[in-house]
Amino acid sequence: MAQKTSGGNAAFHNFHNDYAHIADPNERRRLALAEIDKAPFGWYHVRAIVVAGIGFFTDAYDIFAIGLVTTMLGVVYWQEAKSKPGTIPSQSDTAIKVATSGGTVIGQVVFGALADIVGRKRMYGLELIIIIFATMAQALTSDSPAMSVVGLLIFWRVLMGIVSTRIEILISGTN
Repeated sequence: MAQKTSGGNAAFHNFHNDYAHIADPNERRRLALAEIDKAPFGWYHVRAIVVAGIGFFTDAYDIFAIGLVTTMLGVVYWQEAKSKPGTIPSQSDTAIKVATSGGTVIGQVVFGALADIVGRKRMYGLELIIIIFATMAQALTSDSPAMSVVGLLIFWRVLMGIVSTRIEILISGTN
């Protein structure tokens, strides 16, 4: 007999406990999934799809819109460049575009471990706060005498990558 687990309420039924008396874990899993498949489609499903869709859309938009942003950065900040005026240097362009992927590697390890220790719901909330903060910080980034716009964008994009879509999928998919 499988060990009963805590959890479950009116919105989230704990199917694991319904089949805890069945010893075979594969049969238990099959029966629980069959029960979920029989559930009628309702507003809860619509809400879950919309919430997950909005999160994935905004995160993916931030990741993939950078191609347009780097073109605009070239026009704004490199108008008087001696070679290729109005175009961002290729090293800066590549660094800005790769920063999110580099942060994702760090985030998968760190946030995955923290989600197991602290809890997935807490980490999902923290992840959303960081995404909102990093996205706003990227939008407000500008050049200054102390720091270049490229350096600031790389920093914020690494932070964005740490809590990017892939982390969101890992955490939200298991809630």
